Amino acid sequence: MKAAPTTRVIVAVAVLGAVLAPAAPAAAVPDPLVTLEQQISGTDTTPKTVVVSCPKDSWVFAVGGWVNGSTGGVLLTRLEPAADLRSATVSARPRSDSAVAFSVVAQVVCARTLVAPTRVGNTTTQGSAIEAACPDPTVMLGFGFAMDRRVDNWRLDELAPDSALARVSVHTSGSGIGGALTAYAICHTVSEPPGALINLYRAVGIPVTGPAWPKLATLLPMDLGWTFGVGATVSGAGSHLDGFQLRPFGEGTARADRVGALPGLRTPSLVASGMAAAEDPSLTTYGARIGTFH
Repeated sequence: MKAAPTTRVIVAVAVLGAVLAPAAPAAAVPDPLVTLEQQISGTDTTPKTVVVSCPKDSWVFAVGGWVNGSTGGVLLTRLEPAADLRSATVSARPRSDSAVAFSVVAQVVCARTLVAPTRVGNTTTQGSAIEAACPDPTVMLGFGFAMDRRVDNWRLDELAPDSALARVSVHTSGSGIGGALTAYAICHTVSEPPGALINLYRAVGIPVTGPAWPKLATLLPMDLGWTFGVGATVSGAGSHLDGFQLRPFGEGTARADRVGALPGLRTPSLVASGMAAAEDPSLTTYGARIGTFH
């Protein structure tokens, strides 16, 4: 994933207003513009926090972000939608054995709707996993997490929506002193406009396997519709998720890296990484999608 300057990209057309908003007189419907908003931090060796906001009268429907320049020793700790869903925060921290300069990119997908989405959060202070669920009749279009734990001891290896787009699972691997681990779901009521069929579904990419790091796994292309939240799961000793790239009209990509992976080749030896000979690390990407058919 390559960084880009601070930018605002228009990515959708008027149909989305009918998809996300209940029926109303045309004059009462706000401009149903959907945008991809992005901010990037400076580059140095210190912890990073980036806040990205939506345009006036629009709400956050998905959060993404990634680390640039890490060699496996910088971990994402936060993809957090604000309580009012007007902005989101993306954070990353280096491990104590990391001395590389890095930057952080934060993204949000924003939409203008008659009815605002809602944020649901759920927190554990000791467990390694937590879920957040959307109440009926809403569905989950975006999701996020916050991990207030030492990155020397804990790392994110799952941020994944379920098949019904009803809940998100957050899982961390590690041990030692705990701390707050929070899962966030962004929930909204979706209604079908006259003459259209709305298909809400979880998209799944082809798993990327093998010993090379970092790994990139992309969602399969789509013909018509929008991709909102992007999540993933990764397996393998020392592995962690460090990137979720939002592409509302594209595929969406997740990235994973491994603590202790060698710079340059980025393919650590089995002995140095603690990877057993039979282990086959895998990264799978998931996306929350709306398909529309007329």
